[in-house]
Amino acid sequence: MQFKHVVSSFLLFDQRILLLRRSNRVGSYRGRWSGVSGYLERGEEPLQRAKIEIQEELGLSSLQVSLVRSGELLRTFDEQKDTVWIIHPFLFEVHEPNLRLDWENSESRWISPDDLRSFDTVPNLKEVFERVRWDLRATASALFNSSRSVNDLRRDRVHGASFLGRRSIEVLAEVARVSRVDSINALFSNLLSVVMELRKVQRNMATIRNLTGRFLFEAEAARQTTTSLDNYRETVATLAQKARTEAEATAEDASRNTVSILPEEGHVLTHSYSSTVRRALELAVKGKRKLTVYVIESSPGSEGKQLAKDLIGIGVPVKLIAESAMNSIISDIEMVIVGADSVLANGSVINKIGTSKIANLAKEEEIPFYAVCESAKFSAADFLGEQIQISKTLFDLTPVEYVSKVVTESGAIEPGEVEQEIRKMLSQLYP
Repeated sequence: MQFKHVVSSFLLFDQRILLLRRSNRVGSYRGRWSGVSGYLERGEEPLQRAKIEIQEELGLSSLQVSLVRSGELLRTFDEQKDTVWIIHPFLFEVHEPNLRLDWENSESRWISPDDLRSFDTVPNLKEVFERVRWDLRATASALFNSSRSVNDLRRDRVHGASFLGRRSIEVLAEVARVSRVDSINALFSNLLSVVMELRKVQRNMATIRNLTGRFLFEAEAARQTTTSLDNYRETVATLAQKARTEAEATAEDASRNTVSILPEEGHVLTHSYSSTVRRALELAVKGKRKLTVYVIESSPGSEGKQLAKDLIGIGVPVKLIAESAMNSIISDIEMVIVGADSVLANGSVINKIGTSKIANLAKEEEIPFYAVCESAKFSAADFLGEQIQISKTLFDLTPVEYVSKVVTESGAIEPGEVEQEIRKMLSQLYP
């Protein structure tokens, strides 16, 4: 798979934007419509490259255009070309619309922004434009209540990834309900601005990005067919409820699938607090499996103590142990099951600090190690080439060679199958 950085610039004149049809002489996407685009050289400043492309493709100097804004870069996957495009968007205003097309483009048109979706464009051109169509940073800061909710999510050290993913959908539903706007486009821009902010919080938890990306994908599809702002608000509320319900259902299915891999009788070890693991153990014991669960205290935070308390409350036999006691009990264990905050494309698992040490010990003792989670925790950001920075005081990375299987709502899969699942998932995520 290739990773290619490009700039994509949109020119604005008299409330219209410029589209260019790529000629038959270019190397990719011949005949499709695009903005002014070009490859970014290593170490090159994106804005400078954007201005060079405008001059080369249209004959416009930097004195004839003015930068309106730059947008957050967008990563999009083209499965046919097996390429991740890393796109740097810009919006310029043109003082005089006199253009001179070079060989790269065969035709130009000035169009209404709302007509962009009707053109056969290069991949995700509309979504690239929406990064600069509105001032998303100003919109986000103006949405006071949502900003406060986003900050609450950023600071949350109590709840797990599944809960925070569902909570992020509730934040977007509230944005749709209270936003004082006068058009469907304005409401969508508010949703988009908050999604961009949500993507910056709890980066070790893929659920937030994936659930909000799927929600926005469906909200965008609804925007194309809804004509009334009131109806669009109702549709967004319905989509939010659907997203929450589906997220809860997939977690329940992952728990039920975990039961099928648990031993009929024996000792199981777990670490930190996973609601999906807790539910799986509850179902197993209700199904008359004779299990004893060793729960590690899980410092810092001691989430294991809370899990032990909750398991005892639902009738699961528990032994709470300190991390220092693992070596003394590991020979009694038949299986290790843990939750996951994220699963990377190669099958490695990000989870509470201490997980990797347990997995390593299990590997040495030839004890199977299972990660249990919804596929919404598969990291699209990692697949798309974003650098994953793990908070070393809270999380660690368990290498793929320590992971026996990943159990999801679809069943137990090999770690090597995670990438293919991410590829399928990307087709229904707003980039």
